[in-house]
Amino acid sequence: MKKRNVIRLASFLTAALLVLGGVLIKSEQKNKRYELEIQNGYSRNLDDFNTAMNNISTTLNKARFVTTPKQISSIAAKLLTEAEISKAALSQLPSSQELTSLNKFLSQVGNYAMSLSKNLISGGEISQADSENIVKLSDTANKISELVTDAHITYNNVDYWAKELDNQLTDLVDDNSLAVYMNDMEDEFEDYPTLIYDGPYSDHILEKEPEMIKQAEAVSENQALRAAAKIAQCDTADLKPDGVSLGKIPAFRFIGDGVTVTVSKNGGFPVYLRREKNAVDSILNYEQAIDKAARFLERIDMSGFAETYYFENNGVCVINFAYLDGQTICYTDLVKVGVAMDTGEIMLYEASGYLTNHKDRAFQTPVYTVEQAEEILSENVTVNHSSLALIPSKAGEDVRCYEFACTAENGQEILIYINTATLDEEEVLILLKSDGGILVK
Repeated sequence: MKKRNVIRLASFLTAALLVLGGVLIKSEQKNKRYELEIQNGYSRNLDDFNTAMNNISTTLNKARFVTTPKQISSIAAKLLTEAEISKAALSQLPSSQELTSLNKFLSQVGNYAMSLSKNLISGGEISQADSENIVKLSDTANKISELVTDAHITYNNVDYWAKELDNQLTDLVDDNSLAVYMNDMEDEFEDYPTLIYDGPYSDHILEKEPEMIKQAEAVSENQALRAAAKIAQCDTADLKPDGVSLGKIPAFRFIGDGVTVTVSKNGGFPVYLRREKNAVDSILNYEQAIDKAARFLERIDMSGFAETYYFENNGVCVINFAYLDGQTICYTDLVKVGVAMDTGEIMLYEASGYLTNHKDRAFQTPVYTVEQAEEILSENVTVNHSSLALIPSKAGEDVRCYEFACTAENGQEILIYINTATLDEEEVLILLKSDGGILVK
């Protein structure tokens, strides 16, 4: 080979190696950036969870000494907000099991204070039992807050999050991981003190026997595995058994690459799915997320649902779907679907509300017309539209109502529920709209 050709070939090879090296460096930098964003997401969620739990603990300590409707209302609003922040952050932290007890406690916290507020406003008083319940909630919140603060100190650092990602990529189980810590904390609070009160998150309502599994036949672990693979959209070989989740809906638990799925032992119904991944960018809009979630429900044979409210946090849009029974939307029969706003991947599925409450219903013709119900409404609101809805009553029974979507004089959007059989005003909810979504209180 001529010397000129050798030099030319060497130049080409050098250039090719430089280009390849540049591509590899760029790819490595991109992967590092993604890893850093995921680590930052975990860190931010642990920060949020820690701050919100500290706020809940402090607010409940204050509640021990409050007796007026105004202050109780203020405390209830604060607790509801912090509880929602806590649940949203908790859902995005690494865990290998459904954190039922922690979520149950967070649901009860604000709702109990709101129940007290309504009682005081209507002329009632804080009873000895109420005071004892506040102390129970406060003591529990203090313990959770201390444990979360310890976790924040131990795990919220760059070195740990890098190790956490490495373990997830290699499917290693670290006995000293945050996931194990959170699971141990969940187990510690499985039996936290019972609360009985007049509200939709009271234990006597949460502990009701699930309707869907009452008469359902038991399924084998292999049958449950196939159902789990279907909801996780993977092969059965990609999942492995991970014990049984106990509680009101006993379920087989399966884990895979960054995913946890539970399937009820009776009936083989998917109960819960969660993926351990943070969305990087918000590329999809709300309508596209709704479409992804609705298509997912169709794929797993969950048809007949209507989207209601949603909340977006850290790149995941969580949408509440309520079962539509003819013309009546059943807010009692809820499923939640979380969609990654970058890829459209399903990050969360939660169906315990639906499995607990759904059943065949024979609705009676309303005793009163929608026009008669509208006459009950305050003169300070303007009705935008109305529909039929089934809502949980404070006594735990389902109540069929006319739902009126209204606008107040100050522009606030309000939902008012009037009983179709008695014309009682069963519930008034305020719509909260923000860049993060639509919620009700």
